Amino acid sequence: MGWGGDGRAWVWRRRLFAWEEESVRECVVLLSNIVLQDTVQDSWKWLLDPAHGYSVKSLYHYIIDSGKIADRSQVHDVWCKYIPLKVLVMVWRLLCNRLPTKQNLVQRGILLPTDGMCVAGCDDMESATHLFLHCTTFSDLWSNVLSWLGNYSVPPGELRHHFIQFTKMAGLPRSSHLFFTVIWFATVWVIWKERNNCVF
Repeated sequence: MGWGGDGRAWVWRRRLFAWEEESVRECVVLLSNIVLQDTVQDSWKWLLDPAHGYSVKSLYHYIIDSGKIADRSQVHDVWCKYIPLKVLVMVWRLLCNRLPTKQNLVQRGILLPTDGMCVAGCDDMESATHLFLHCTTFSDLWSNVLSWLGNYSVPPGELRHHFIQFTKMAGLPRSSHLFFTVIWFATVWVIWKERNNCVF
């Protein structure tokens, strides 16, 4: 039915961007064990409410009832109307550890373990935390940004904490939080774009 590696289901009208090619590879892996048949009717099933299907109400109740306070605060902090949507989605994926870093691609079996090293050549596994906070090539941008802002701090070792610390700098008025949020998003976006330029 065209779902094979070179089947007609994977033919595109235009050339794919690098991030789209990664998504296609992930999709191919997900669909590799699926058997499609002409005689069977396919349908979507919403596991939270199989009888009635998807609804915003059922998803809302799941989020509220799951008790994941950190995830809810993440929603409120990340989605900002002053940030372009593609940057918001990238940051959301970053904080959920869903970016196609080499470590994630190795864990999904897309790359070999020997191919998981950082693109900067620093001999460490390319995880999101390493890339954005600890890589000597890319993370130096944070110290430059802080120097430009006239603020110095010790960066935490976890991305979520770094986001909170940077965007809500202690001692500064609440009105400045949006300003620092925009700067944090822009810095993360620049690091990710530079990383992709090194890869491709």
